[in-house]
Amino acid sequence: MMSRALLPVLDFDGVICDSVDECFASSWIAYHRLYRGRDAVPLPPRTDPAFAALRPLIRSGEDYLLIHEILENGARAANQEEFDGLIRRAGPEKMASFKDLFYRARGELLEKQPDLWFSLNPVYGHMREALRAPQETRLWILSTKKPRFIAEILSHAGLPFPEERIIDSGSGRKLPIVVGLLEKENGDRALFLDDQIDHLKGCEDPRIRPYLASWGYVKREWLAGGTGVPVLDPAAFLALWRSEVAG
Repeated sequence: MMSRALLPVLDFDGVICDSVDECFASSWIAYHRLYRGRDAVPLPPRTDPAFAALRPLIRSGEDYLLIHEILENGARAANQEEFDGLIRRAGPEKMASFKDLFYRARGELLEKQPDLWFSLNPVYGHMREALRAPQETRLWILSTKKPRFIAEILSHAGLPFPEERIIDSGSGRKLPIVVGLLEKENGDRALFLDDQIDHLKGCEDPRIRPYLASWGYVKREWLAGGTGVPVLDPAAFLALWRSEVAG
């Protein structure tokens, strides 16, 4: 069984769940219908590859609407620095409005078309295997996605998970939250897995082992080394999970 000293902390989107299609659909509805008032424009049948290419740069739900605006205006966001510059240019009031519209659209899609919504949120196969394995309940999910949506997805997938162990990280950094969890849980060390490199870089706490999920929404250069963060592919993740978590 898992050592009582170890605290596993997992991101959700791009780590447990392949949610890019749902994020595209919800943010497309939020941007084009709720923000721009284009009610007659049909939802595209598939995710725009240009949207998917910018997905690794987002940190919170409102950023998805900014991607649609970038694509509509032909703006440039070749890297995180340029993307963050566009966030600053949009300003906090506009980004807050984007956030409200995004979660409104997501909630309405789940309520009105639940079968479609769940189909757009598949759990990765290797994560199904990991989360089905017997384990203690020291696992935490740390995500920018609202806890109720995560709980709904996992329950629908046959992997029920207690909502009280799902933390909404907001738009800030995640590492301080992991430190706080270690203190709360009296843990000696934490395994922290995410697919956004900025959440993992600069970890100075020796108790925390950050890992980048290779299967998530990552830029190729993040996988090439040089970030200081070790990369796990699905096989390596399962091996680590079996040896240290599932036991």
